[in-house]
Amino acid sequence: MDNSVDQMLNEYRARLHWDRREYKAALGHATAAADEALTKKDITGYWRMTLLLAECQMELGLIQEFAASTKKLSESSALQGDQAMIARARALYSRALESLGHIGESLVVAQEAAAIDLPDAMDPDEELEMLHGLVAALTESGKATEAWGHALRMANLAGQHDEQVIAGKAYWAVGNVAFLNGDGENGIRFHKLAAENLAPDNDVNIWAFFNKASALARLSAGIADQETLECIERAELASSVTGGTPLMELELSTARAQWLVFNNGAEEAAVIVQQILDQRELLPEHEIAEVEYVAALALHHLGRNDEALAAAVHSEKVFIARGAHRRALEVRSIIDSINAGSH
Repeated sequence: MDNSVDQMLNEYRARLHWDRREYKAALGHATAAADEALTKKDITGYWRMTLLLAECQMELGLIQEFAASTKKLSESSALQGDQAMIARARALYSRALESLGHIGESLVVAQEAAAIDLPDAMDPDEELEMLHGLVAALTESGKATEAWGHALRMANLAGQHDEQVIAGKAYWAVGNVAFLNGDGENGIRFHKLAAENLAPDNDVNIWAFFNKASALARLSAGIADQETLECIERAELASSVTGGTPLMELELSTARAQWLVFNNGAEEAAVIVQQILDQRELLPEHEIAEVEYVAALALHHLGRNDEALAAAVHSEKVFIARGAHRRALEVRSIIDSINAGSH
C-alpha cells in the first residue's frame, strides 16, 4: 500500500474518532497521517493533520505536547510562504503558552500572529483562532480594555457562525474578558450564549472545561453567588463522567475553596487548599500560585496573617515572573491588606 492510500486511511480514521470524541485514537491516526503527508511533501495535508493532532492534545489536557506541536508547526520550513497557515499556527501556540502560564511570551506570540500581513480576507475560523490567542494574552497581561475591542469582533463572528461549538467557545472567551473588566452584566450575557451553544449533549469534556472557566471568571470578578456554585458543580459532574484528570479535580477544588471564602466558609476553604498544596507535585508552578492566592484569602479571613503573607508573596512572585500582571495585582491587594492590618 503506498503512502497516499495510507495517508487517506489515517486521515479518515482520525476524523472518525475525532467526531466520536475518541481523542486518543484520533491523535494516533492524525500523527501517522501528518508524517505521511510530510514525506510526500503534501503541505496542506501536513498542516491539516498537525492541526488536528494538536487539537487532540489540547482536548486530552496534554498542554505541554500541544505547545510543542504548535511551536514546531509555526516554525516549520514547510509552511514558509503560506502566511495564513503561519499566522494560525502562531495563534494556537500563543494559546498553548497562555494555558501553561507563560503570559508575557503568549502575548508576544499572539501579537506576532496578528501582525502577519495576510494577502486576502481571512477565513472566519482562522480569524477566530487568531483572536482567541490575542484576547486571552491581552487579558491576562492586564490589558483587558484593549482586549475588549477584539472580543467584540469575536462576538460578531460567533453570531454569524453555523457551528455551535466554535460559536460557543468564542462567546466563552468574550464573557471571560467582560468579567475580568468588571463588567458582570456582559460576562453573564456572553457566558449564557456560550452555555446555549456548548450543551453537554455536544461534548461533555468541553462542557466541563467551560463551567470550570466560567466559575473562575465569575469568582475573579467577585461574583460568588449560587449560580457560580452551580458552575462548579456542573464542572465536577461533567468531569466525573469523562474521567477528568487529577489536575482538573484540583482546579475545581481550588474554585470551590475560593467560593467558600466569599460565603463565610474560610475555615473549610483553608483545609481544602492545604490538602491541595500537600499534592503540589501534581501541579505546574502557575497553578500552585493560583492555589496559594486562595490560601492567602482564606488564611487572611481567619486572621492567620503570617501564613497568608507567605503564601501571597510567593504567589505574586510567580505571577510577575510569568507576565500575569492581572493576577499579580489581585495578589498584591491581599498583601497590602495584610500589611495595613499589621501596622
